[in-house]
Amino acid sequence: MKKLLSLLFFLSVVLAQEKPSPVVVIEDSGGWHYVNVSLTDINRIVCPQAIKSVVYSKEKEISVEVQERNAYVKFLPKVLPDGKLELSDIPRELYVDCGEKVFQLILVPKRIPAVVVALRVSHEDKEKARQLERSGDYDSVLLGLVKSVYIEEVPEGYEVKLINKPYRSFEELDMILYRVYEGSMYSVEEYVLQAKTDLELWEGQFIPYLKQPLAIAIVQPVLKKGQTTRLIVVRKNA
Repeated sequence: MKKLLSLLFFLSVVLAQEKPSPVVVIEDSGGWHYVNVSLTDINRIVCPQAIKSVVYSKEKEISVEVQERNAYVKFLPKVLPDGKLELSDIPRELYVDCGEKVFQLILVPKRIPAVVVALRVSHEDKEKARQLERSGDYDSVLLGLVKSVYIEEVPEGYEVKLINKPYRSFEELDMILYRVYEGSMYSVEEYVLQAKTDLELWEGQFIPYLKQPLAIAIVQPVLKKGQTTRLIVVRKNA
């Protein structure tokens, strides 16, 4: 435990400060799924396994780049007759082949931050989560879970739940439980910490307020008043 917490602290000081992006979870229920995504930023679609292909109309000013389990989606500007650029908010259709399942998405561009769209094939999830959790030694598995949540990549087989509710309030900061990633043996909790004053954080401060944590990482331990950071916690499921 002490060795792992120390290693995670080293990880935390080299990561950049960042607020979590919204995650939209799409179940494999068939039919079309409407998803609000960012018009101006790069959105990310995540499959439970490597993406085989993405089909879309290139005439609709959209760019898609596939990298293993991820598809990065960017809306392209249209050149008007007067030379100005315009971003169209017309919805775009996208077919994403996740292997055993093809998801039909209608992306609705909005002026919002980048969105992560997590595609779930429900019958595979628990078994894939178990395989992931047994894929290495104890320390490497927990570190892998922390890294996945930090880069907002849903761990394979895990279910994402958006909570976004106050958890605790202290004199120095507010603590919000933002998301929970549930696997077979482990769950990962993602908190947003907002400083009420200048302060320096360390993982051990939070242990009394967490439910049997196995690993803790703070993305940015030194905060100025009004700044936020993320706290990532791995715990064992009951």
